[in-house]
Amino acid sequence: MLTSKRKAHLIIITAFVLGIAVGASGQYLLTSQPPSRPASTINDVASELTQLLKLTDSQRLQVTQILGECQQQSQNLKNQTRPQFQAIRDNTRGRILSILSDEQQTLYNQWTRELDAKREKKAADNAK
Repeated sequence: MLTSKRKAHLIIITAFVLGIAVGASGQYLLTSQPPSRPASTINDVASELTQLLKLTDSQRLQVTQILGECQQQSQNLKNQTRPQFQAIRDNTRGRILSILSDEQQTLYNQWTRELDAKREKKAADNAK
């Protein structure tokens, strides 16, 4: 029969070992995920479909045109909705700024400038 002291030690050791096991499992799951696929270009998609579906040259050309039209329509939609998203973002930022001290506002403005720069870089990279 275990004494209370031994039970306490056993519980602590078990919790410690389980913590290590869960932490290691979590680390493995996070690092073992395959990297996400980069965004495909129209030519990449057309090439993949050509191989998969054994498209003729004529079909590939038509698929490429269809994908180009789709991409243009998507870009037009983004351009139409961008001002609405910007208005929501500006409103949110204004509301947050209104509750911050002067020092916090300076730091927040710096953070939002960096965030905007990252967003612009990503948009420029996606446009390539």
